[in-house]
Amino acid sequence: MSAFFVPFFVVLAGAVGFYLRLMELLNVFEPLTGLPMRGATITYVLIVFSVLVLSLVLIFAVRAAIRHNPPNGFENAFGTDPLSYPFICSIIGLIWLGATIHFFLEANVPMALRSTEVYFSILSALSAISVTFFAIEMYQDSRRKMIFALSMVPTLFMCFWLIMMYRQNASNPILLSYVYQCLAIISSALGFYFTSGFLYNKPAPGKAIFFYFAAVYFCIITLADDHAMSIRIIISAIIVLNLMYASMLIRNLRRKYS
Repeated sequence: MSAFFVPFFVVLAGAVGFYLRLMELLNVFEPLTGLPMRGATITYVLIVFSVLVLSLVLIFAVRAAIRHNPPNGFENAFGTDPLSYPFICSIIGLIWLGATIHFFLEANVPMALRSTEVYFSILSALSAISVTFFAIEMYQDSRRKMIFALSMVPTLFMCFWLIMMYRQNASNPILLSYVYQCLAIISSALGFYFTSGFLYNKPAPGKAIFFYFAAVYFCIITLADDHAMSIRIIISAIIVLNLMYASMLIRNLRRKYS
């Protein structure tokens, strides 16, 4: 039951956060200067709501970690199905890759593509491909060293995205304009990182669950920001991937014997 209701709750909370963020962007930021108004009620409401959601997710993640044995190995943790798991990951990977190609072509229209955008496109494309081939390789031979390398690519991509976002906003004094995107990227990076941990016999189900849901929540909020459609699609692919891993992990946790 938790494998369905908790993800549903997080998605619903993300939808509320998306609406609050949209209202904040429309009503709090000055259209000419881009500066936020001080003491805006909607800003504090979104902050308090986010803290409340994360607190509930944290409680659930801690309880899951305490009440269940840490699963040994990726397959024991996620109980991946030999048909649906590779199929879903292939669809996610293709959509992600298509959005990356669109981003690259769109950015290259004025023939002034910056090096960071090139690296972003390359790493994003590699991440999309790794998501697909990781799922396929798990059922061909889960002992292949390639699987370990594939599992780390999305983490590296998210870390680069975080660096790129920081460079783009280094001179931006308005933290509120990009803080939720920053939290989304950090949560996603840690979610992918703890997913890889199950391959290296370093299971941390509580941490993985928390960051899966934190990534889903903040990524949904980030969709309200002013992003290109290709970036929104990539973020959406990350949302679906985190939801899938969270549901699979929760479903396959085994209670400790009393």
